[in-house]
Amino acid sequence: MLGVCLVAMAVHSAWAEDAPLRLASSAALRATVFGPPPQAQAALPETVPMEELDFAIEGGLPVPELYWFNRRLRAYLSVQPQEAPLAIVISGTGGTADTQKLRLFRRALYGAGYHVLTLPSPTSPGFIVAASSTGVAGELRQDGMDMHRVIRQIVPRLRERMPVSAIHVLGYSLGGAHAALVKAIDDQTGAIGIGRAVLVNPPVNLYNAVNRLDELLSLSVGDGDGDFERLYRELYTKLAHAYVLGDATQVDQDFLFAAVAQVLRSDRERAAGIALVFRLSLIDMFLAGDIYAGTGVLTEPGRPPGVSESLVSVMYAARNKTFQDYFVQVLAPYYLMRRPGATLASLIADSHLRIIESTLAENRDYYVQTNRDELILDGEDLAWLQGVFGTRLALYDHGGHMGNFGEREQINDMLDMLAGRFGDDTP
Repeated sequence: MLGVCLVAMAVHSAWAEDAPLRLASSAALRATVFGPPPQAQAALPETVPMEELDFAIEGGLPVPELYWFNRRLRAYLSVQPQEAPLAIVISGTGGTADTQKLRLFRRALYGAGYHVLTLPSPTSPGFIVAASSTGVAGELRQDGMDMHRVIRQIVPRLRERMPVSAIHVLGYSLGGAHAALVKAIDDQTGAIGIGRAVLVNPPVNLYNAVNRLDELLSLSVGDGDGDFERLYRELYTKLAHAYVLGDATQVDQDFLFAAVAQVLRSDRERAAGIALVFRLSLIDMFLAGDIYAGTGVLTEPGRPPGVSESLVSVMYAARNKTFQDYFVQVLAPYYLMRRPGATLASLIADSHLRIIESTLAENRDYYVQTNRDELILDGEDLAWLQGVFGTRLALYDHGGHMGNFGEREQINDMLDMLAGRFGDDTP
């Protein structure tokens, strides 16, 4: 009997270690966590001038008491001493306007001669509260419309203080998809005059991409509440220790990935850490969406928590929620009530970049960078990108999700794309 138990334990251990590799290779997990090695990184300016800006955005919703500190949209601007093109960069899932990746964008773009404006993700609390017209983030087209409205209001204010020769938009991860939507909307309206869009490691199908991350967490940890609780406690004990010993000023995705790189050792642990980092980004979006939509999943409808109320029980419930839960319980009910003829299937279909496929295929001013081992894409997604973008796609052999961001080749290609020099139709 003891031998049978030992065999069963060995089988379970092997499954737990190997199961995540069904969705992501060991190399992809390592690249996502550790990033590019120092010898492969591009040479960029160490410091860049930057100032924080806070904008009052028209078209938003009343601000709940809980979010009093997000009444104005926070952005960051780096200004060249002379006339220059403006590069607007949109943060990834749940990201603020000053993530570590945005700082790298800033250094690369400013060093190449651009004014640089960095903006938070439409899925971040700072954007949802200050600028969203719905409060329910995650609907690709609506998020793009909200971001376009924000940029349309900000750009004239920037032109008053600095000469701008052209305007381009970039984004990473989910921000890449938002950059595409912003330019596509602007192509129709001409309100801003956006020239080029560069999408860095974007999802192709947002619904499938986030579900892949939820599945990665399930394969890494298990489906039971106890499994998740053990991971949460173990990981957060380690991350809290890393925070105390480090010099981080905010706990964002970049900090969490850096901490994961220090404390997690196996592929299973790294897969769990990556998926959990994205899950934590969902918590804020879920809570805000529940409050604004009044769906009653986490809070009492019509009675959002006040600033003095404890959110411990809310956060405990929210951290166990998947994106599928958010879609079914918050996003879908909100939009099904407001879009005649909409269905669950149509909402899922609208989460695909296919909604602007003809524009992406026909307009040569859209570019994409991604990796063959990208965690949030499958083979069908990669084939779609290749078919739509052709020579305007830079497809790298390695990197996982944003794991080669900052490499010399990636940065050089990004700058060539932004300048219209990338692809076989380059003049």
